[in-house]
Amino acid sequence: MLLLARRTFGLLIFLVIWEIVTATGLVSPDYMPRLASIGAAIWAFVTSGDFWLNFFATVQRMLIGLSVAVVIAIAVALVAARFALLRRALEPITDILRSLPPPALVPLLIFVLGITPALFYFVIIFGCMWATYISASNALSTVEPVQVNTAKIYGLTDWQILWQIRLPAAMPEIFTGIRLSASVSLLATTATEMLLGGQGLGAMIYNAGFSLLWDQMYALMFIIGLLGIAMNFLVAAVRYPLAGWQSRYSAMGAAA
Repeated sequence: MLLLARRTFGLLIFLVIWEIVTATGLVSPDYMPRLASIGAAIWAFVTSGDFWLNFFATVQRMLIGLSVAVVIAIAVALVAARFALLRRALEPITDILRSLPPPALVPLLIFVLGITPALFYFVIIFGCMWATYISASNALSTVEPVQVNTAKIYGLTDWQILWQIRLPAAMPEIFTGIRLSASVSLLATTATEMLLGGQGLGAMIYNAGFSLLWDQMYALMFIIGLLGIAMNFLVAAVRYPLAGWQSRYSAMGAAA
């Protein structure tokens, strides 16, 4: 509750500063509308059926792309953790590919995949998987040796150790990567929608911006920001039963 109160307070400070800047005329209202105008635009959107079609199109692409990316990243990290040679071989490839901005692939992929759902998902998966893979790979390879050695004493095989010892121990750091991937999924989804058009919040922002509908553009940006916050809470909710033990043990240690 205290953390939520702090975040809410920070958001309120941001909104107050926004209102002061726009009310005093430091920035022209043509380029930075008042909060009342943005709020009216948000209300107009949420009471429109067309908006929800675009909203759920973005959410669907984001969630499916993120889910597939996380599964692929963790699977590859598990195999790489089992075979050190493979992990070392993947390091330079990972360093190169994770530096590429996902929207930069769109012009090439249009010729390969066409303007299809497959293109959207490929770009999102490509952008999302690296943060999770790097976190998972590092976490799996740095598990405390005493845990691994104890498991070997009890006769566990290398795959059993990987699945039953190293993976659970690595979960907190893996979820740090998933949290970063969730942010990237929203960025990659909206950026791709801006480039390709069609349905989606990104396409709506593009159309509003080039139509000089500033209140609608900022309203959509606020909505996307709230969607990012919702994604963060979703990842935290999934993390708690799988890796919440770290927070609980930390709290116990602090109390002691």
